[in-house]
Amino acid sequence: MKTKSTYIAFDADAVHDEVNSNLHTFRKLAEWQRNFPSRFNFVNMHEIEFSALHDDLLETTTKSRFLKLMAEADNMLVIASPVLNTESHILNWQISRCVNRFHLPVIIAYAGLEELDENSVEKFWTWLPNKPRKYIGLDSARMAHIPLTRDKLERALGTFSVNEQFYPWNSTTIF
Repeated sequence: MKTKSTYIAFDADAVHDEVNSNLHTFRKLAEWQRNFPSRFNFVNMHEIEFSALHDDLLETTTKSRFLKLMAEADNMLVIASPVLNTESHILNWQISRCVNRFHLPVIIAYAGLEELDENSVEKFWTWLPNKPRKYIGLDSARMAHIPLTRDKLERALGTFSVNEQFYPWNSTTIF
């Protein structure tokens, strides 16, 4: 079975700050990909060059690379956490392109949580980037919400795919 390709949308603000960013989460995902290559295939994990994201001259080049990688993906992963910059321009741009241009199913993984219930989206609303909040309000994107555990992530990434036309039910599907 072919491993589905996943595009990770990330918050590029304060990325070198281990405490106030999700850098440790990206390192964990990279480790899972190294240790379980048949289960995880993050198309842009090796492409993340955080220092280049803040150089105005390179923004067009960076976005162009991101678009090529999005086109290769079966689905999209967004990390939600209390340290996420919900207004990050590059993060919200990536989410918008993946949803509106490439029609990718979105998996929102909540860092540090072991389980979610039907009230979790409302409970952890402040952890969500602005774009998913907008999509939830309009119920205009299909998103699965999961705790960020290896097993749940593997199941969600293996289930939802633009190529197989399998999407979450609505904007607040708990998986």
